[in-house]
Amino acid sequence: MLKPSQHTRIVLNRFTAAFFTFSLIYCFAQGIVQSLLYTIDFEYNALVSGVVSAAAFSPNTTTYLEGSSGHLVLRMCDDIPHGQKVDPCIVVFNGTANQPPSSSQVRAFQNWQNAVVDIDPQLDPATAHVDNIIIRMPGTEDINLNEQCLQTLMYPSQILQNMKREDISWICLQFYLLVISLFAILNGSVPHILAVLMTRAISAAWAIYAVYRDPLYRGNLQQLLADPGTPCSLDIFSQYWSRRQPFEITDLVLSCTALIFFSYLSFTLLKIFSEQSFKCVGAPEHVMRIHKFFMAILACLQLEAFVLVTSGGLWIDILINTAILQISAHTKLYQALFISTTVILIPWISLGWYSIRREMKIMMVIFLAIGFIIITGWAMMFYSIVYRWSFLQWPYLGCFTVASFILLISSMILGVVCRVNFGKGLAQYLHAEETLSSLNFSPAAFTTKTDSMRFSRDSKHPEDFDEDSRSDILNSSNTPMYFVQNLSQAENGEVIPRPSTRAEPERSFFDTF
Repeated sequence: MLKPSQHTRIVLNRFTAAFFTFSLIYCFAQGIVQSLLYTIDFEYNALVSGVVSAAAFSPNTTTYLEGSSGHLVLRMCDDIPHGQKVDPCIVVFNGTANQPPSSSQVRAFQNWQNAVVDIDPQLDPATAHVDNIIIRMPGTEDINLNEQCLQTLMYPSQILQNMKREDISWICLQFYLLVISLFAILNGSVPHILAVLMTRAISAAWAIYAVYRDPLYRGNLQQLLADPGTPCSLDIFSQYWSRRQPFEITDLVLSCTALIFFSYLSFTLLKIFSEQSFKCVGAPEHVMRIHKFFMAILACLQLEAFVLVTSGGLWIDILINTAILQISAHTKLYQALFISTTVILIPWISLGWYSIRREMKIMMVIFLAIGFIIITGWAMMFYSIVYRWSFLQWPYLGCFTVASFILLISSMILGVVCRVNFGKGLAQYLHAEETLSSLNFSPAAFTTKTDSMRFSRDSKHPEDFDEDSRSDILNSSNTPMYFVQNLSQAENGEVIPRPSTRAEPERSFFDTF
């Protein structure tokens, strides 16, 4: 349950209320759409993977597809091909050669979701290996799948497993977006708003690619499985694509409209939050510039919390649950890298936030050192053949991996920029902002005239100012005064005496910079 103060922040104005409302609506709308996509992928993966499992292929067997439409070549390998003297792959389907027909016509296998499907492997008496599989379903003719067809089915089985992984990660992404959106509103957090905006952009980009990709997959599977003369001559995926397409288009519409809405709301809230902060404390221009770097690195760190863990999780899932497990020679090392990164990620992000906010030089060096170690560790993964293979064969993994490296490198660059600017007023500004926030200070408590009342270090007399400013100074005894301790005073517990009169205008502590 939200506390009254938290509810007040959500409904602070129409923009914060709209930001939270749209976040909630899009979270559940896109989460439901992705759940429906997952249901479809799960059903077809259960069928195809069940057939492939019944074929009892070697656990280190994998497939990959080469060529373009009309010239596809499908290979089945018992190792990752990387220039070995003995080719570990055999050709299962060659679209450039004339394929002898395995049946006189294309067989249809549809409407099986609510039926009892019996998968019956037939063993070769001489070798005790599975020679073919018979699929039986009440009310239909038996479907006989030969060995070459079973080998071909390994490829769509891999595709469907990857589709399931994508669906799960996008469902998690929706709730991640809801959480950081809530944090953004409750804390008036610029970094969280930036993270939401960047994530929405990535989500929309991938939704566009997913709609573009489906016809490509559909055409490839048609040529491999359903065209006359193919080893299977079996139409099993036509309903799959017709059921999946409406949900993908819906997700695309939701992602694009969300990007439009949140772009407007985010830029509006960024302007409101920034103006409130700087008007309250009156930070000079150079502090505002440094503060933007601070906000940028926090936004990158917020997004890393999801992207880096997701990219690592996808890789580990492939490593453990596919043929890569049997091929990989350093599985324990890869798992250790992922676990250590996941464990240290949140403390590392907190360390970066705290060290920059307090301008702690030693802690900042530790933050940069850990970041360099993380980047180096994951960069060395590309030395692994199985990792490079997975990266190239699955664009979704490649997308998240590239995004994680961009965020990590950006965080390091911005961290160095922030470190170079230590001692230039950022810590004092952030301390003042935090103090005013802890006092439940409202930006409307007083008005400032920063343009007409700009005090310099050398200004001593009222005649140094224009007529309007001089009038404000002379009448300032009736104006409430607000005092903010600097960092050294706060740490030493000093109390600023409250004067009864003010002979001259108080200077901002930023005037010393």
